[in-house]
Amino acid sequence: MPSTIFATLLSLVTVAAAAIAPLPTGRLSVMTALDRLEVRAEHSGGYARSKFGDWIDADGDGLDTRAEVLIDESKIRVTISSRTVRTGRWVSLYDNLTWTDASDVDIDHVVALNEAWKSGAYLWSSARRIAYANDLGVSWALRAVTDNVNMSKGDRDPSSWLPPYRAAICTYLAGWVAVKLRWKLSVDAAEKSSIASSWRSAGCASRSRPPTVDVRPAP
Repeated sequence: MPSTIFATLLSLVTVAAAAIAPLPTGRLSVMTALDRLEVRAEHSGGYARSKFGDWIDADGDGLDTRAEVLIDESKIRVTISSRTVRTGRWVSLYDNLTWTDASDVDIDHVVALNEAWKSGAYLWSSARRIAYANDLGVSWALRAVTDNVNMSKGDRDPSSWLPPYRAAICTYLAGWVAVKLRWKLSVDAAEKSSIASSWRSAGCASRSRPPTVDVRPAP
């Protein structure tokens, strides 16, 4: 279902070819992918949540992006009423807590909208920003997580926030870098340094199967 939705969403997006150079596809180590990101000071000012639109129902099935993520990440069949997911079973990546009531779960933009804005989205068209906010084309751009942990994270980058559940740090950092590479967003110097430092201190590279970055360029 998510792949169908994103295919539909792509038709809403038009981007000048000169503005976005193609990225190779495949898998990269997180540190290699991090080195491919442009290092640039963050843009300041002008952000508003409304510039990224609302959750959309891209495939017209009556369920918006929030519902699609909840359905995709639930460990059991969800219940739905009035086009809203009510119950399921979700394990929050950030704190490893399990929830069965959808009202306890937020859908987190791994790279927050304000962070995306400061990292390059301020230059995008409205359609592209809406596509970013509703990115169901990959599994690591949007996460179903504990609501108060998501509020604690806010729009902070890895230099000032990491998941409280230590075992999730490597996956989180890989997802962060993957989203930035997918959408050609920049990193600032402190952010890049913190990602590299946290990757080392969490022992990510020494895992038997360390997370990698699946390079899937956004349209």
